[in-house]
Amino acid sequence: MTTHIQQQQQQQHIVIPGQIIATSTESDHDGGFLRGHGTYIETKALPKNNNNNKTNRIDDGIDHNPISTAHTTTNDDDDENPETNNSHTTTTTHSTLIASTTGTIERTNRLLTIQPLNTPYNPQPGDPIIGRVTSITSNAWKVSTTATPQCGKLATLPLTGIFLEDGMQRIRTSADALRMRGVLGEGDLVSAEVRGGGGGGSGGRVTLHARSMRCGKLENGCVVFVPGWLVGRRKKNFMVLGKKRSGGSSGSSAGVEDGFEGVKVEVLLGCNGGIWIQRALTALENLGTETPNPEVVQSIRNDHARTGMLLVERRVVARVRNAVEALKLVRCRITPENIEGVVKASAVTIGVEVKDMLKPDVVVRITQCTRTNNHR
Repeated sequence: MTTHIQQQQQQQHIVIPGQIIATSTESDHDGGFLRGHGTYIETKALPKNNNNNKTNRIDDGIDHNPISTAHTTTNDDDDENPETNNSHTTTTTHSTLIASTTGTIERTNRLLTIQPLNTPYNPQPGDPIIGRVTSITSNAWKVSTTATPQCGKLATLPLTGIFLEDGMQRIRTSADALRMRGVLGEGDLVSAEVRGGGGGGSGGRVTLHARSMRCGKLENGCVVFVPGWLVGRRKKNFMVLGKKRSGGSSGSSAGVEDGFEGVKVEVLLGCNGGIWIQRALTALENLGTETPNPEVVQSIRNDHARTGMLLVERRVVARVRNAVEALKLVRCRITPENIEGVVKASAVTIGVEVKDMLKPDVVVRITQCTRTNNHR
């Protein structure tokens, strides 16, 4: 049996101290996994003929894989019976990798480590984040990536790293620098991506850029900040909830069944724990697969910001926002499946009003689906 790990859609599992992460098998000859931070190894010699040489697994959704295996052979000499000196008792060293702290499992090749929970966000290049502008310098904005701008280090969003009002690619002039407050002012929310920094030779300075179609100033929506480990790094941090299901009936009836009332909601999950929720940009979706130019995207975003939301849209956006808050209270992963499950439970299964979703007894009931369906 060869050593391998089944990738479960890159889902990070949460483990607690004493929980088994991986075990050894007798046929492991490639060295197994390496012990990383937050783990330790226990070894125990077991008889080979008692069927304990199989991989031990526990029903917690984690793949338990080989670490290392060593074999020893013991000769039991019988002085009274010299003819029985050829009998052998074979034992195997059973190695188990165990978690020593609460956190999520991270694997780098054969190295397994536990990332502790409630640790400050560590920016990595390419991470989408949601922050708030705190101040403006001569050629850059200072952006806070935490829920409280007074805490944590500030990231830098340079003037050259953002599209201007006209969306044209050109050299930023001194006149553009004088109009920076008209693009982003103090207190404005912005979505951006980490360009570099966070450690190494950068001295801990984090640099952002907002040249993606989904980056820029955030308006006409709401923001929720949760611990960063509840979001994690995903292949796709932008999603549209409330879409018409395939094989379903009309859009309105499908919306009633899933609790979105036929309204599409866009959710942007920032790796720093910032979550932006807004009404979907249907005009941008109608462009199809063709890549729109920045001028068209900026025009659509401006129209979206100037157009007020209908009552039903406000209600659905508020329900999604409270669903995220409920998941935050029970320390459950923020995923599209969990958000849609809580929205459906609150609007359809239980039928509670938006204003009552965050009551303690209601939070337990509407998040029950995340525990029974193992969405964490």
